[in-house]
Amino acid sequence: MYKTNSTVKHLFYFLAISLVSFFALTLSSCGGSSSTPTVAKPGNWSQVANFSGSGRSGAASFLIDGKVYVGGGFDSEGKRLNDWWQFDPIKNGWIKKADFPGPARSGAVAFVIAGKGYVGTGIGTTSNRLKDFWEFDPAGNSGVGTWRQVKDFGDPITETGRYGCIAFSISNRGFVGAGTTVGSNATNDLWEYKPTTNTWEQRTGVSFKRVNAFVMTIGNFAYVVGGTNNAQTIRNVEQYDPTNDTWTQKLSLNQRDESGNKIDQPTARELASTFTIDGFGYIVGGGVNGSPLADVWQYNPTTDRWVQYYSINNQYGGVAREAAVGFGVGSFGYVTTGRNGNFRLDDTVKFDPIGVPIQ
Repeated sequence: MYKTNSTVKHLFYFLAISLVSFFALTLSSCGGSSSTPTVAKPGNWSQVANFSGSGRSGAASFLIDGKVYVGGGFDSEGKRLNDWWQFDPIKNGWIKKADFPGPARSGAVAFVIAGKGYVGTGIGTTSNRLKDFWEFDPAGNSGVGTWRQVKDFGDPITETGRYGCIAFSISNRGFVGAGTTVGSNATNDLWEYKPTTNTWEQRTGVSFKRVNAFVMTIGNFAYVVGGTNNAQTIRNVEQYDPTNDTWTQKLSLNQRDESGNKIDQPTARELASTFTIDGFGYIVGGGVNGSPLADVWQYNPTTDRWVQYYSINNQYGGVAREAAVGFGVGSFGYVTTGRNGNFRLDDTVKFDPIGVPIQ
């Protein structure tokens, strides 16, 4: 595992912060706060091994034992995919894994329970909404991995399939909800998958209907952010406590605090990438009305406040993107794939929040 907490590295970090504060660097990159100037923190974006599959957006992913598994999605030729790949940050390389055996899809979601990944929902090759779910065992077939189908998602009577859902894992439990069903009906329900009984059990739903929202899992809570409904971008941020099955409203993304004072926050968006490192959540990019963003924000769950970092394209690190994959390993965040306009991306970039930017 990488180590980042050395005395030298922290010295560079605090020197960089001091210089940034001294010169009051004002960031005007795409997606920053529209209400006030933003003094951005540094942090180093660098390129690592390219994703070995074709460039794509709307891929699904899950993290097991420090390795990320990425697959499915929508490529530049308009094809939905079913290949799966593993990235090892220590070896800095991608390895092909067993193909997903269900229908090819994009916009699927995934979570992890007891060292196994679960993938399902999404939109198929004929734009049909899907509800099937599959379990991936990374140790199967001599490490190539094996898939087996499990119970279809949701209510067996009313569920017709959906895409653009939220999904997250907390304390060895997996949850899926929201998204859009047949007829483009946005939803706000939440379901938990129980592998011991191969069943889905309904939980208290998120307060606001959301399509293409994104989730930061920090400690024992999930934070649901963004998405759209009724042709509007959702500003509300909601915290889910799985222990008590309750939702708590956090400060909405309206660039103002509880007293109405202007503050720095990310603009509301959909299809952002997220990762969690060292107890903080991060969002990267995403889109507003189809325009991709490049900004990077850290969320502090203790203070319910956001801090902006250098954007993903402030130095070499990539381009603005939406519908990408994000994941955190150790003290580093990663973003791979995604789309910028009609371009589907295959780069992988690494974020060190206490790194000094390379000039």
